[in-house]
Amino acid sequence: MVNINQKVKANLYPNPPLKEETLTNIWGCAFKMENKPFLELELSNFPSGRYSIKILYPIKLKKSVNITSSYTSVYFFHDEFGNPKLSEVELLIAGKKNKSKFTLPLIVHTISGKVTDFEGKPFPSYLWATKENDPKFKSIVKTDPNGKFVFYYPEGKRLRLFIDDKSYSKKTFECWVIANTIKSDLRINPRVGNFELYDMQVWFSIGLCYIFFVPASLPLSLREKKSGWKQHFPPILTKDDQITVLINNEKAEIKDVIELPTYRKVYYPSYMVIAKPKQKKFTSPTIVKVEINSPEKGKGEAWFIHYF
Repeated sequence: MVNINQKVKANLYPNPPLKEETLTNIWGCAFKMENKPFLELELSNFPSGRYSIKILYPIKLKKSVNITSSYTSVYFFHDEFGNPKLSEVELLIAGKKNKSKFTLPLIVHTISGKVTDFEGKPFPSYLWATKENDPKFKSIVKTDPNGKFVFYYPEGKRLRLFIDDKSYSKKTFECWVIANTIKSDLRINPRVGNFELYDMQVWFSIGLCYIFFVPASLPLSLREKKSGWKQHFPPILTKDDQITVLINNEKAEIKDVIELPTYRKVYYPSYMVIAKPKQKKFTSPTIVKVEINSPEKGKGEAWFIHYF
């Protein structure tokens, strides 16, 4: 019998199998564009110890895990989990003192659209969902030759979606799509350029929209690489760099652009953009897109999906 404080949640990542090229950035980090459909089980508040986890439906699988913290993610990779219409999973979790059977719902949403460059041309690329501090987690799809894509993602999960192709960090920097949770199907049309808005966060308060991000400029990064990393060229932004904020496709008025310190080995800036939306009321989700268009530093955009 399970303790009432112990919780199990199941998340399905049914994007199809993929085995493509390796993306390598200018710092020498390599990322394989490979995907397998998988099921994630989130275990909360289980006592430390070894547990046997058996999947009973839709396929029989078994794994032994050693739980050492209050939260643990367990992954089961199998082509059987490539069905986005799969509605539930049955499993048995057995510990030293007890065992419990679960039937857990699975809810998957569809993110679809078309990737282009800043000239409006199709940009065949990869969409790669990552999780901070968990290298085992990745869910990747490849667009068709026209840049069109369908990406499946489970309800209630934080989304960090990288979009780029083999030109990553050579001619382009990635576009990011961020959401603190997913509650609906989405249609978006991202553009890939040579400027990155990393880790963008958005919140609304007292009639204003606050947007935080860390910038990266490929032209400036390549200048650093050419110097052998001896010279530092942080991307300093101002209103003159043509920062545009679109909230549900309506252009917002930019009230301020504030530079914030982000200290690494050397000083690196982050930014807070404060914008006034045209809208008085918002639908849920509200889609916020921030564009940078700078002759010297490059062009790029990022998206944030906000649920009220």
